[in-house]
Amino acid sequence: MNDKAKRIVGMLAAVGCLAVLSGCDYWPPALQQRIGQQDTQIQNLGKEKTALQGKVTELTKAVDDCKAQSAQVAKAQADLQAQVDQLKAALEAAEAKTKKGKPAKK
Repeated sequence: MNDKAKRIVGMLAAVGCLAVLSGCDYWPPALQQRIGQQDTQIQNLGKEKTALQGKVTELTKAVDDCKAQSAQVAKAQADLQAQVDQLKAALEAAEAKTKKGKPAKK
């Protein structure tokens, strides 16, 4: 290769490198449309995600409320069971007292 050909090849290589490094601003219309559709889908998915997160928050609050109510019901049941046990003990004591106070039948 002669000196002139080497210069031309070198210049083409330099121009090619500059073109690659500078980037390309041309976007085909089909690609632009596809990117637009994907942007719209991303926005819609973001809205759906926000809505679902709101529902999850509501459901979590409802679960916590149910757990609190369940704990209250369990405490009330335990209190009522304690009252039933006390009343049974009082009834047994009253029956025993009544039996002791009655004269024996002949």
